Amino acid sequence: MQANKFTEFGVGDAPTWPAYASHPLDPRAPMDDDEDPTLDVISDVRSFLATAEVAASKGDLAKARQALIEARLSLEELVGVEQ
Repeated sequence: MQANKFTEFGVGDAPTWPAYASHPLDPRAPMDDDEDPTLDVISDVRSFLATAEVAASKGDLAKARQALIEARLSLEELVGVEQ
């Protein structure tokens, strides 16, 4: 992309970005497929369990049940379904 007499580079344009410095939050950072998803699943399950607890304490048992189902599905996706 080159600047011409009609446009100039803006803040969000790639030529204005600093050099890539391997920062993990940089959107240009490569996504590793080799990462273990266990920590992400644990975080998701904790979130679903917290949602279920709050919903149950407020009397919304349908929402609590749905959150528990989502937690179970996350765990099953990680470890598989036992037969």
